[in-house]
Amino acid sequence: MKSKSLAACLLLATSLSTASFVVQAGDTPQETVQPSSINTRDLKEGDRAPDILMRKESAVSDWKKRGLKQPEADSQWARVGDKFVLLKTTNGTILEITPVKK
Repeated sequence: MKSKSLAACLLLATSLSTASFVVQAGDTPQETVQPSSINTRDLKEGDRAPDILMRKESAVSDWKKRGLKQPEADSQWARVGDKFVLLKTTNGTILEITPVKK
């Protein structure tokens, strides 16, 4: 009797552990990481911009085409929603905010 109970328990444990591997194999890892949105608080001139805006990748390179003034050597334009923000890249201070012209 004990051997039948032991065999049944082993069979049950084996089937449960196999099911666990099958479920895990079915889960596919995320291919990409969703970027977090930058701090969406209302920004004002004189505020410190979020760090992501100070990166070169965030810079608006066609500022002239968009009717924006030329940024100084240590500043750049970045787009935040429906506004362009001119900021100092050395400390992140927002110098100017201009709405996007549609």
